[in-house]
Amino acid sequence: MDLIAAFRARMSRPNFPILLLADRPDGAADRAQTGATDYLAKPYSPPMLRARVRAWLARTVVALDGQPSAEPPRTPAVAQEDRTTTQTLLASILASVPLFRKCTPEQLNALVQHASEQVYPSGHVVTRQGEPSENLWVLLSGRVRVVEATADGQAEMLLGELGKAEIFGELGILRDQPRSATVIAVDRTQCLVIRQRDFMAVLQESPELANALLRIVAGRLYDADRKLARYAPDPLTGLASRRAFHEQYRRLAAGARRRKNGLLLMTLDVVKLKSVNDGFGYALGDEVLRTVADALAESTRTTDVIARYGGDEFAVLLLDAMPKDVEIVAARVRDKLAALGVQRRLPVSVECSTGIAWTQSPPDTAEEFLREADRDMQEKKAARGE
Repeated sequence: MDLIAAFRARMSRPNFPILLLADRPDGAADRAQTGATDYLAKPYSPPMLRARVRAWLARTVVALDGQPSAEPPRTPAVAQEDRTTTQTLLASILASVPLFRKCTPEQLNALVQHASEQVYPSGHVVTRQGEPSENLWVLLSGRVRVVEATADGQAEMLLGELGKAEIFGELGILRDQPRSATVIAVDRTQCLVIRQRDFMAVLQESPELANALLRIVAGRLYDADRKLARYAPDPLTGLASRRAFHEQYRRLAAGARRRKNGLLLMTLDVVKLKSVNDGFGYALGDEVLRTVADALAESTRTTDVIARYGGDEFAVLLLDAMPKDVEIVAARVRDKLAALGVQRRLPVSVECSTGIAWTQSPPDTAEEFLREADRDMQEKKAARGE
């Protein structure tokens, strides 16, 4: 910083443009203290730095004798010129982002007319789920994580991560709906924030921008469809699928190990489901499975995880529970099964065999835990002579 004044004095150019690379985002204070013309906060991307330098070089007028006049006093016209300079810089930066490369200079200027640069530290919440859709963010450097709160609000599901030259907030703008996810800075992240009104105005008049945005949205929807295909609920019962159960188990097991409060697993098999299918048909067998699923959902807490693990197999992860609590839950399930069987006029009684497993330090994966619960179920069946 001390070299700025000396450098200008050595060149006899008191208004020579100086770009300050700042360690923190409060570059405005640094610029006022040091006399720097502009600043760029770390981490900065090479395309952004080049755009800044190009813009200042384009505005630098070197007198033929190399002796420019002294710095003129600031006037309203000069202030307007500063705003124009900032807009030119932002437009140059935006032009380096693939989505906006085919925009005309006029369209770029319209996009950045009310735009601003923002730097977010690691862990900062850039925008929250449910907030109004007022801006579009263009990532100039850094990385963000996109998460969505579950329906019960007890956990968050990772939707993905975005990096340099990507955008977020476009779906809320296009749908004119509140934000559907929360975006958190993973690293120190710099964004160009574009106002919704300006973005929509340019989008409506630019087929090139509309096509480029359509490709981005189509790619994200394709990725979302693939994830849904992997983790979609069981189509018959609406419960979590086998794959989703394993995914949720890893998250819950890690939390239980961290809190040291243990994890309880209860597995259930429908008794004589094959006989029901053979004697009454698969339609009734499916209704029996749905009845078991509904009984489990109504007998447990919303924070517990219920999954249809196999053909007639169900698994329930009970949080903050002890082995002594299983009999209470099992009794509720039996009572609910009996009540639903009468309510739905099932011609057979619905019963389930159960097995449990509990540990203070859950394993990383669910296989070992499930085997322990299955051993407990087989021992109970053997004791009953089944």
